[in-house]
Amino acid sequence: MLVRIKFEGNKSISAGDLLSKIATAPSSGFFTKTPRYYDADLFAIDEKRIVRWYNEKGFYEAKVEKVEESRDDKGRVTLTVHLVEGRRAKIKKQEIHGAEELGKGELSNIDTALPIHPGDDFDEDGYEKAKLVLEQQLKEHGFAKAQVEGSVKVMPDEGAAEVTFEVTPGLRYQFGRVVVIGNRAIPADQIAFATGIDQGQQYSPSALALAQQRVYNLGTFSGVRVGLEPLSDSPVAAVRVSVREAPFQTVRGGLGFKIEDTRWELPVLHGEYTNRSLLGGLRRLELGTTVGYAFVPDLLTWLNDPAVRGDSGLTNNSSAQLTVPNVLLPGLDAVARGEFAREFQSGFHYDEVAARFSLLYRRGRNSLSPSLNFVRYFRVGLSDRLDLVTLLTKGGAGAGLLQSCAGGCTLTYPEIRYSYDARDNAFEPSDGFYATVDLQQTLKPGSFTYFRFQPEVRIYRSVGRYLVLAARASYGALITEGGSESPFTQRFFGGGQNANRGYAPLREGPKLGAAPVVANAGATGILGVPFYQYASIGVPSGGNGTVLLSGEVRLKTDYLFKNTAIVAFADASRVTEKAQVPWDGQLEIAPGLGLRYLTPFGPLRLDVGFLINPIAVTTQAFSYKDSFGNPQDVRATVVSSACNNSTLACIHESRWAYHLSLGEAF
Repeated sequence: MLVRIKFEGNKSISAGDLLSKIATAPSSGFFTKTPRYYDADLFAIDEKRIVRWYNEKGFYEAKVEKVEESRDDKGRVTLTVHLVEGRRAKIKKQEIHGAEELGKGELSNIDTALPIHPGDDFDEDGYEKAKLVLEQQLKEHGFAKAQVEGSVKVMPDEGAAEVTFEVTPGLRYQFGRVVVIGNRAIPADQIAFATGIDQGQQYSPSALALAQQRVYNLGTFSGVRVGLEPLSDSPVAAVRVSVREAPFQTVRGGLGFKIEDTRWELPVLHGEYTNRSLLGGLRRLELGTTVGYAFVPDLLTWLNDPAVRGDSGLTNNSSAQLTVPNVLLPGLDAVARGEFAREFQSGFHYDEVAARFSLLYRRGRNSLSPSLNFVRYFRVGLSDRLDLVTLLTKGGAGAGLLQSCAGGCTLTYPEIRYSYDARDNAFEPSDGFYATVDLQQTLKPGSFTYFRFQPEVRIYRSVGRYLVLAARASYGALITEGGSESPFTQRFFGGGQNANRGYAPLREGPKLGAAPVVANAGATGILGVPFYQYASIGVPSGGNGTVLLSGEVRLKTDYLFKNTAIVAFADASRVTEKAQVPWDGQLEIAPGLGLRYLTPFGPLRLDVGFLINPIAVTTQAFSYKDSFGNPQDVRATVVSSACNNSTLACIHESRWAYHLSLGEAF
């Protein structure tokens, strides 16, 4: 039985690559072995395969020097293959023949796009790829029928190779008329305009791909295909747009719930209405509403303690959005949106109305969206139960939105967001790259003055059939100006299923102390009033700075249970009161494990995270007068996972967190 094949002298090509190119294989299996046996005649052919693989990689002097066969006392065979790689040929010269019709600038652009150049190591795969790239580049410059052949002259004695590409560009084509088929209610001229292709424009495959994306982005069609009519001898490429109209009006509904450490919301009812052809055109109207009931801090406390019921209530998030596509030019959409929200959180509640107007321009993988936002907060209130009203005068880690918003306030800001999306799938990516940056700057009228900056990068890489590696890096800074506070809704909060999974939602970062308790029942002041107190609840207040680094190893386990996956992850983050540069300060690290069930709407996931190095947070000290007018001092209180129930001066924070949600973490 053949138990192992070893390679000696293979400095440039791994043993795994060499094994994948030969027929002989060692016995394999973890619990039980699949026996395979050594055949000297078969391996003699494999030696030629090894040499040929080296030749493909440019090693024309490579040879198998000898093969050693050793057997143990049980007759098991180990092969040792001794290799001599020799020199790797480099590209000495590279020429393109037959491209006289192209200008110097065009040839320079095409040459830059090629994956190989003089001085590079020669590789037959790279050479074949270069031929495909060259043909594609010729087509991008209008030569719709371009063909590319080539030859390589190898000089093993010199360790060199000369590459020659022979091109037949043919005629340079222009786009002809755009023909639309499959449409019934949408006028063909509107669809043709959306493609962005003008008659007489120089032909290019990328223009066709962009046209297909633009028509699909209209949101009116369930299927879109943009291609060419059969090419004729005339250098005109007519465009055919095939569409399949989606239902113009749809109604959807859903039922759900949310459970967090300090807030339950159930039931949650969601409904939406979409009209994809408002008034018979490409205008799109979207109406949506989500209604729930928030129990603060939870349903059980709400049932047993009537005093907390004033902090709970009916929540609502409703919106109406009108999208007008192809304003002024193809790919530029105008979006008008109105919103209303009623929110109950731990420690505060408010109503919100907002008006937003934005432009969205998409081109290929790029999207740019400038917007103007006007938000009015009203019926803003603090929880009497948590005694947060005294924090309105404290500043610092104070109530943020509420400090400059007693009763009501206004937030006006322009925002610009740029994204580059090179993922293979937006819902369940396995390869690609995504980057976005978001900028905000407040204007008057408004109760706040700040600048907000938040970039993010995500990378995905598949390794084989079952394994996906994913990583994310995000940074945020909110810089206030002129002594202004930052609004609570724009501050950064850490923790939760899409952030540091070692924390429950919103629990990472600065906190306010609330619900004071007597620290020592025997220490009293005048009239028997307790001399000092500590907070018993830490209420998240958010921060002006944040950093988040996440990594995941996603293993699909279809071979065990269909549509399942196991994920190992690690999140490292911090949320700080003041904006900081990313490398300044300690990160809180939380590794964990997750289970996935893959659905058409994204993975249903359960994640369990554990904080390795949680950072203790200290709340502010403050004073207030009780209902009798007597002064009460609430001292600074530590919020930490190291606390125990016997220490009143410390609030316990769990190091474990559990998250059940739908969709990827990033």
